[in-house]
Amino acid sequence: MSERVAVITSSYPREPGDAAGHFVASEVRRWLEQGAEVHVFAPGVGQGERDGDTLASSGKAARGEACVHWVADGGAFGWPGALARLRERPLRAVGAAAFTLGVRRTLRSVGPFTRVQAHFLVPCAWPIATTAFGPAREMAFELVGHGSDVRLFCGLPSALRGHIARAWLRRGAHLRVTSEELAARLRAANPELSEVLWVKPSPLELGAVLSRREARASLGIAANARVALVVSRLVPEKRVAVALRALSLVDGVSAIVVGDGPESSALRTEFPSVRFVGHVARPTALAYIAAADVLVSASRDEGAPSVVREARALGVAVVAVAAGDLAEWANSDPGIFAIR
Repeated sequence: MSERVAVITSSYPREPGDAAGHFVASEVRRWLEQGAEVHVFAPGVGQGERDGDTLASSGKAARGEACVHWVADGGAFGWPGALARLRERPLRAVGAAAFTLGVRRTLRSVGPFTRVQAHFLVPCAWPIATTAFGPAREMAFELVGHGSDVRLFCGLPSALRGHIARAWLRRGAHLRVTSEELAARLRAANPELSEVLWVKPSPLELGAVLSRREARASLGIAANARVALVVSRLVPEKRVAVALRALSLVDGVSAIVVGDGPESSALRTEFPSVRFVGHVARPTALAYIAAADVLVSASRDEGAPSVVREARALGVAVVAVAAGDLAEWANSDPGIFAIR
């Protein structure tokens, strides 16, 4: 009998090429390849069926594709991230609460499941997955932490963290994070989780890979240009301004920024010579990476950044602050220059 899997996430592609939650979609595809029946519970409204992208409308999941249950979130989730969106409009917290209740209700109506996989410790692992089911039963329970969600959990009051950790342990949860840095944070915050904690990066899927020449031709970048690329949400913690100020000191380099966010206007004003292309579809972002000479990141708030993994998979050098696991990666990969 095949597994019946519930994947709970606050970030998932809402249309073909959408970069949001692409790593979660990659995991869903792996479940499908194993013959599982997969139901995804994600924020969104009225998305409908999407051919060729392993997505289907709500209802019974067809063979070989996932059934996506879109649950209204009042705009709480999406680019450039839930925390940035809540800072912009605090009342979106009402939408986040509605999403939490809506997913719990939908899980109960669609279940039971043999396995639950909750991506992002807050809010999907807790309170959604932790409270959506009755007493612990024969159901595999996997929680996946990716970055800012782990840091948010570790910043909660210790009494609340302890309460949540005990609830996870009672359910026999397995807790996976994408980097050693995140694992170290969780062990320090709640040592009792160490026994169920393990590290595994998210799957990396690049699709059809363009050569550097092909990528530059498709994007209108001169073949002889020296291109330094920043791919990031334009939020304060990513320190994009720091990266661009450093690049401004290097003669003959064309800087390109892929991404958007609340700092976009200020960055465009401070760096008028930089090319800002905004938030683009994932294949286009990968084309920009393939076209670059170097990827640059000044963020100190990273674990195992996907964009660095993508750049190295495409043969592009990386210069980055030694955040998260990057210093360790640099020890074994001469194409990564980690600045301490």
